[in-house]
Amino acid sequence: MRMHLKLAIPFLLLLAFNSCARENPVSPDGLAAAAGSPSFAIRSPGDPFLSAPGLEESGAAPEDRALFERLSRRGAPRQASAGPNAVVVWNRLTTELGVDAKLPPPLLARDYALVQVGIYEALVASGDHRRGRLPEHSVAAGTASRILSDLFPAKLARIQEVAALEIALDEGSAGSGLGGWALGNAMGRQMVERGRSDGSDATFAGTPPTGDGIWTGTNPVLPMCGAWKTWVLESGSEIQPELPYAFGSAADLQDVQEVLDVSLHRTAEQIAIVHKWADASPPAIWNALLNDRIASQGLDLVASARAHAYLNVAMADAFIECWACKYKFWIARPFQRIPGLTTVIPTPNFPTYTSGHSTISAAAAVVMGEVFPSERDYFVQQSLEAAISRLWGGIHFQHDNEQGTVVGTLVGERVAEQMRSGNPRRLLARYGAGPALSALGE
Repeated sequence: MRMHLKLAIPFLLLLAFNSCARENPVSPDGLAAAAGSPSFAIRSPGDPFLSAPGLEESGAAPEDRALFERLSRRGAPRQASAGPNAVVVWNRLTTELGVDAKLPPPLLARDYALVQVGIYEALVASGDHRRGRLPEHSVAAGTASRILSDLFPAKLARIQEVAALEIALDEGSAGSGLGGWALGNAMGRQMVERGRSDGSDATFAGTPPTGDGIWTGTNPVLPMCGAWKTWVLESGSEIQPELPYAFGSAADLQDVQEVLDVSLHRTAEQIAIVHKWADASPPAIWNALLNDRIASQGLDLVASARAHAYLNVAMADAFIECWACKYKFWIARPFQRIPGLTTVIPTPNFPTYTSGHSTISAAAAVVMGEVFPSERDYFVQQSLEAAISRLWGGIHFQHDNEQGTVVGTLVGERVAEQMRSGNPRRLLARYGAGPALSALGE
């Protein structure tokens, strides 16, 4: 039976959110949850690729030391205010650089994940009491600037400008700014290595299929994305939608007719919603929603970093899953099926099934609801609005949106399960028993 998005809310609420009474993982009542969540970069705060605790400054590489000293001289004098949340600062710079580079949404989501996971794990490592009080702005700056400089080498001056301002905020702090910078650089290098080996530079050597109902464009966007290295899922094929409708079947023809009917009767409100979700990249929209709540609810730095890390790995994995599906079936877009179809926005240059907006928005909604339980219903409503906007825009069939929403919700729930699986303060790292735990004062 067909499940329309306007009827899907109860189903998705039940699937994604087991109980509105679930403990808020940002501010949990208990911090003694079991360890064991998968590691993205580090296994303990004393991981061998990091300088030994207490030796961060002396272990700084000569080039790291030289750059830190140069940036320290450039930074503005410290203000009375501690400045904006460092996690938000680097997230907004990632948005700025990614949008300026016109990155396709899956690549932008990948870059967000690399930066945010790196910052989060660097902050966890810096929290080891044996390291003293490493200044957080310098830790985050060392991590993010290293990653962003690799991702956007043409924007090095802009990246270093922000790094200098962030380092200046640590002036006069008790800990070593150079030590924090060096620790962050070490974490950044790990994330750079991860990015260079995630398959995102692979080229497509296959031949697109042909036939009735098959996508007929040229130079499709990121056909190898579905094979990129995932963060939480085992692969882009781990969670799959139901099969697309058979070409010419009653369900298929109903989808086609619905797109045509909607295109002939669009309202001003529908058009506005189409632009709301199309005029900015969807990963940027969800990151902005999180940044707004970090500010309004006063989340501390580590809580902010944790939320951003999980939000962005969820969207990155959701894109990988979605793109694996797109280039498995190569289903034609509505304008390729409906002569003379009028769309509100240009149709993206890749196959239709399933919808990327629907998939990543559903995944993001689950994670956002996990962090902010009182707004779970709102985030689900936003994800459903993002999905239906693609039908109203004339660029997706309803089946694309419905299955993207279902699969994206499952991806988000997989990420949320990891969020619940260990001590919320431990982020994404896997800590074993013994020294690693005692180092955190547990």
